[in-house]
Amino acid sequence: MDAAKDKPILVAAAFNAPGHITGLLHISEHLVKRGFQVYFITGPGFKASVEKIGATFVENPWQWEDLYLTKAPKVHDETWILKHLFGDSTPDAHRALKETLERVRREHPDREVLILHETLAGGLGPFAYGAPLPAGYTSLPKAISFHSSVYISNDHNLPPFGPGFRYDPTPENLALWRSTWDAMEPAFQSVTAHYNALYQSLGATRPITDSFFDFAMKLGDVTALATSPSLEYPIRNKPSRLRLIGGLPVKPVSPDFAYPAWWPTITTNAALPSGDPNKKKVVFVTQGTVHRDYSELILPTLEVLANRTDVIVVATLGARGAALDTPSVEIPANALVIDYLPYNALLPYADVFVSNAGYGGFMHGIMNGVPMVLAGALADKGEVCARAEWAGVAVNLGAQRPGEEAIGQAVNRILGDQKYKARAMELKRENEEMDALGAFEGIIWELVGRK
Repeated sequence: MDAAKDKPILVAAAFNAPGHITGLLHISEHLVKRGFQVYFITGPGFKASVEKIGATFVENPWQWEDLYLTKAPKVHDETWILKHLFGDSTPDAHRALKETLERVRREHPDREVLILHETLAGGLGPFAYGAPLPAGYTSLPKAISFHSSVYISNDHNLPPFGPGFRYDPTPENLALWRSTWDAMEPAFQSVTAHYNALYQSLGATRPITDSFFDFAMKLGDVTALATSPSLEYPIRNKPSRLRLIGGLPVKPVSPDFAYPAWWPTITTNAALPSGDPNKKKVVFVTQGTVHRDYSELILPTLEVLANRTDVIVVATLGARGAALDTPSVEIPANALVIDYLPYNALLPYADVFVSNAGYGGFMHGIMNGVPMVLAGALADKGEVCARAEWAGVAVNLGAQRPGEEAIGQAVNRILGDQKYKARAMELKRENEEMDALGAFEGIIWELVGRK
């Protein structure tokens, strides 16, 4: 039997934003190398990335950037984001998934098909609630839902999503969590109602009855999170569909990447023996790739560490062509600033990772064994900060704009207490040993009944 033809065809879909596509693209690259054929649905900005890994690119035309810039409330509103950036992407995403499944059936009439669906990609939901099947199918293919953030559930034994409450399940905190969940529920019911209206317009015959977060985590036959148990709060009555597969392994930097002219400063410093008085600590700071207000984290980090002769500060601005264009900004002598730098290029040299707690960046820190200073309150960032603190790998600054003094104290704390580095290395080993890519492939074979 042809080994390739024995494998199911995989139809992957991810929302068109770096934090949502990167993980599933990494998994798909591994699967292509393992002989799977992958059709990958996402936005046109990622066409080259999809084709580079050997997958077939399929365009989802939904564009969220202009909508976010022109229509989003000035005060961050998570329900607006869920309704309009993600929810309103559903018609385009559903159409793209339906047409791709039909294309696969025409091109491969005798092959099994399996869906890999990033949680907020949008296309799978209407099918799960009764929308007409794609032509050529008598049942919906099995689906793995890949969640690129923290575990979220309406379980009142867990802190509610958003505020970044620290995990401490005392009777008083359990009562607080329950009351907060109850206070939040009407807003999230409005999100569910928005999705129900969209799904009904696409032919869904059953309404969503779960709370929004539980609904989102149940779309696939299996929901996979690329993390380890030590990085998630204890989950009571863990759903059988939920799998923690471990962090995705560190990817080597592309041989095509052009390192900056100052790169020997980093490598020469790293080559100095431990204890050499000339060897400096490396502090790596990023504002992420979406919420790039450099005054929140990068500028205060540069400023507070400017007079230290024992550190090198490296700041990446998160987008090619980006610049610190404020006229008053003067780059300190101990700082190196670049528009774009792959995290995996610098993290092996870093002693501290200062980040705005995007989940992808956080897991890059884990997989490189680097302790962190985290600040962030938008989207899922408060939850990432709280979990990192609970896991013992980071100082949680608990704010979107923590200020220079707080950042400086946190960096000193990480550099002055080896428990953070030791814990970072423990978590790195735990996640590596879980073999995320092998575990994900195992789920595929399980769902097609050949494990």
